[in-house]
Amino acid sequence: MRIIIPLLGPFGKAGGFRVLSNLANHWIDAGHKVSFLSYVNTDPPYFPTKANILYYNKNGKLISKTQTDTSKALLGMLQLRRSLKKVLDICEADIVLANHCFTALPIKQSKIKAKKFYYVQAYEPEYYYKNTLKDFIFKKISKNSYNLGLDIIVNAEMYKDYKNLKSTKVVFPGMDLEIFQPNESKETSNTQKKIILGTIGRLEAYKGTNYVLEAFKILRNELGDCVELHVGFGEKVMEITEGVKVMFPNGDKGLADYYRSLDVYICAGIVQLDAIHYPILESMACKVPVITTGYYPATDENAYLVPIKDVEAIKNKVLEVVMSHKNQNKIEKAYADIKQFDWNHIANKMLNYFEN
Repeated sequence: MRIIIPLLGPFGKAGGFRVLSNLANHWIDAGHKVSFLSYVNTDPPYFPTKANILYYNKNGKLISKTQTDTSKALLGMLQLRRSLKKVLDICEADIVLANHCFTALPIKQSKIKAKKFYYVQAYEPEYYYKNTLKDFIFKKISKNSYNLGLDIIVNAEMYKDYKNLKSTKVVFPGMDLEIFQPNESKETSNTQKKIILGTIGRLEAYKGTNYVLEAFKILRNELGDCVELHVGFGEKVMEITEGVKVMFPNGDKGLADYYRSLDVYICAGIVQLDAIHYPILESMACKVPVITTGYYPATDENAYLVPIKDVEAIKNKVLEVVMSHKNQNKIEKAYADIKQFDWNHIANKMLNYFEN
C-alpha cells in the first residue's frame, strides 16, 4: 500500500510524532510505501524515520526541501490547511492518515483517490482552554474534525465514546521495548543517599506538573537534600525551587536513561485520565514505580494512584513508596502489562484496519 501522512506543523518532540515515525518504519519494513507530506519550512524529524518526506509550499505545490519558502503563511494554520488540500489533490495514495485536527478537513475535502483515516491520539478540544480568540477558533476546529465522516481510529478505549468523538477502532501507541527496559543492576536499597523523583511536563494547567512541584517542596522541607526532583522537558524557571533539576534527554535512548535514573516517577495530569500517557508506559518498562492520577494501564495493582490536584496525597504516596518493601510486586505487574504495546503488534493492527 501507498500511505501518506500529512502534517501542518513541524516534526516535534511530542509523543505523537514518535508514534507516527515508528508506525511508518514498521509499515515500510512490512513492504509498504510511506511518505510524510510536510510543509517545507519545518525542521527535520526529531524521531528517526525511514519514510520518504514530501514537501509542499503555501501555494499547495510539491517542491524540494531546498526551495525554502521564506514568506510566512498570512493566516498561519488556516492558510496551510488550504495549501494541504491543494497538494493532496495532485497526490496518489491508497491510504491518507490524518493525525491532527488541522489535517482532517483538508484530507476530507481533497480529491485524492484514497481511503481516508483519522488517527486520534487525544481529545484535542480540551487542550484549547484559554480565554483567547485563538483557542476559541482552534477548539471549534478540533471539535468539528470528529464529525467530518473520516474513518476514525483512536489510541485508547476511552475515546471510543467520548463527548462528540466516536469510533469502533482502537490502536494503542507502541513502544520500543528493546530501548525502554530496566536496569537490572540498579541499586534498590532504601538506604541509598539520594531519592530521585521524576516527572515530565511543562507548567500548562492540565499537565498537573505544578502539583508535583508543590509536593516536592514539602518533601524537601521534611527530608532535606536527600531528595531531588528531575523534571524532563520542563521549564528552566522550575529550577528556582531548590533541589529541582530540569533535564532534556536526547532521543529515546537518553529518555530511557532518564527513567532508569529515577526512584519514583510521578504523573499528576488532570484530564482524560483513562488515556494513554507515554511517560507512564516508559517508566513501567524501565521498572520504575509510578505514582499517578490515572492513565492506562495504571491500576492499584501496578501503580500508586492519587486523586487529581491533591498535593498532600502525592507527598504521602512518595513517602509510602520510598519506605515500602512491597514495591516489587507492583513493578513486576506493570512490567508485564506494558508488553501489549510492542510495536510489531501495534503496527500490524493499524494495517489490518487499512486493509479491511
